[in-house]
Amino acid sequence: MKRYSIVLLSAVCMVILSFQDSRAGEDWPDNLEERAVHKYIGNTAAPMYRYEGDYVIDSDKVLDGNVVVVGGDLTVHGKVEGDILVIGGDVRVKSGAVVLGNITSINGRIFQAVSSNVTGKQIETSVKNLFPPDNWNKEWDEYRTKFWKTVDHPPLGNEYPTYSTLPLGRQSNRFLVRYNRVEGMFFGLEVPKEIRGRVPVFNIYGFGGYAFKQAKWQYKIGLSRWLFNPTNYRFELGGDAHDYISTRDQWLISPHENSLAAFFLHDDYMDFYRIKGFQLYMSQNFTVYFKAKLAYKFDEYISVEKKADWSLFGGSKKFAENPPIDAGKMRSVYGELYLDTRNDPALPTRGWYILLSGESSTKKIGSDFSFNQYIFELRRYQRLSRFERLDIRLKAGTGTGRLPVQKSFEFGGLSTMRGYYYKEFRSNDRAFGYDRMLLANLEYNISPRILHIGLPFFNDLRYVFFFDAGNAWRRADVSDKDTWQAGFSHLSWNDIKSDFGIAVTSWSGRVRFSVARRTDTGQNPYRFAFRLVKPF
Repeated sequence: MKRYSIVLLSAVCMVILSFQDSRAGEDWPDNLEERAVHKYIGNTAAPMYRYEGDYVIDSDKVLDGNVVVVGGDLTVHGKVEGDILVIGGDVRVKSGAVVLGNITSINGRIFQAVSSNVTGKQIETSVKNLFPPDNWNKEWDEYRTKFWKTVDHPPLGNEYPTYSTLPLGRQSNRFLVRYNRVEGMFFGLEVPKEIRGRVPVFNIYGFGGYAFKQAKWQYKIGLSRWLFNPTNYRFELGGDAHDYISTRDQWLISPHENSLAAFFLHDDYMDFYRIKGFQLYMSQNFTVYFKAKLAYKFDEYISVEKKADWSLFGGSKKFAENPPIDAGKMRSVYGELYLDTRNDPALPTRGWYILLSGESSTKKIGSDFSFNQYIFELRRYQRLSRFERLDIRLKAGTGTGRLPVQKSFEFGGLSTMRGYYYKEFRSNDRAFGYDRMLLANLEYNISPRILHIGLPFFNDLRYVFFFDAGNAWRRADVSDKDTWQAGFSHLSWNDIKSDFGIAVTSWSGRVRFSVARRTDTGQNPYRFAFRLVKPF
């Protein structure tokens, strides 16, 4: 499988994790719905309208009884003359809607428009409250975990994870461990940024650690001060000082995967450079999901060399040399608009992710570089039903001036064009990298449970059919204009490379095995990959 196989250990981990994660594919307790109806539906003799997955009651519809929705959201535009019970979803009562009974959402939220009318109680509760305390033991906790993963909702708790554009609640410090050909073994400790309490506070964050092959400490120390509301409309001022080994390849492969590949198989997929300096920034949250940021960066970029060449396996293989970058002092202004409504940043199953960023560097402010770079990325995670989902990513990049090597575009293989070699879309001339790129990824994710066939192992996996398309190139090769939009008008369908394939994943999508086929050649067209993270 050449460079696409991520360690023998990863394969073993995939089997183990798939077995563990497959339990998430089991149904929640059989009597859960029965308990919920008995507890929260007042008049069980009235007609019962039951639906699975998302359901909408149109404005011209009147339901003369109770409504039960399992594993989806309920949107009410019309009239319900009984109680509403939603298990594993949200309830949205829209303008003009009428509900003459109670509304109960189990493991979800209730949203009522001002001009709607609800005569009964509104109850937001959790699965745990359906069982006596002495029964809610480890067995029920397992059911709870399976329930959440089945209906694609995150659990509620006292501690909130990092989500959307804000780091909310308590987050534990975490140890950093990685291995690569530049640092060798690295150990460190990260202190995450977070929000605590209801009054404005200073926030200290960052990380520190030691790279053994470099015999050098690395660090990032940040200080921020937020103003106004800590969640909605949060304004933040901050800055940090840093000196560490960085890479731009984390969107291609996770540090965890790369460390396993380097440690066990003698394959290091990331390219590295050293960055030291500081940045000052301010950001404004317009909502909990939508943020704008503006930063001034004062950095020095330094090429680093390969220092390590040991691996547990891999025979006589050697690490490739770490490629040099355009070293020098970079002063730049960076800005971004950022929307994130995903329900989980690592394993999203629904929501939007949109990022529009721009960076400008010029010798007028003391920089050794002069360029402008703009990147747009859009992702959509759309649940089609309880057992199927559509994931889409569109990404485009462009620039003016001469992009330094560490800012130029390169991709291919893992997480991008999966039928192609790793970083196949990059310039062969290291002095002039690619400054234009387009990428589109489409994944149709489906569970065999949609067929209602009782095949235990088969049903405990999910299957992904995917299609990738894109390319990268240099503006100067196709246009004599140096503007951000120049270099795209020449494109035709023949200029876009593509591939397609299928992947088998655990229920959550945390681990997967995939095979992809490129469409531009019949010679060695297939690529295989084990992954420990979702591609996007």
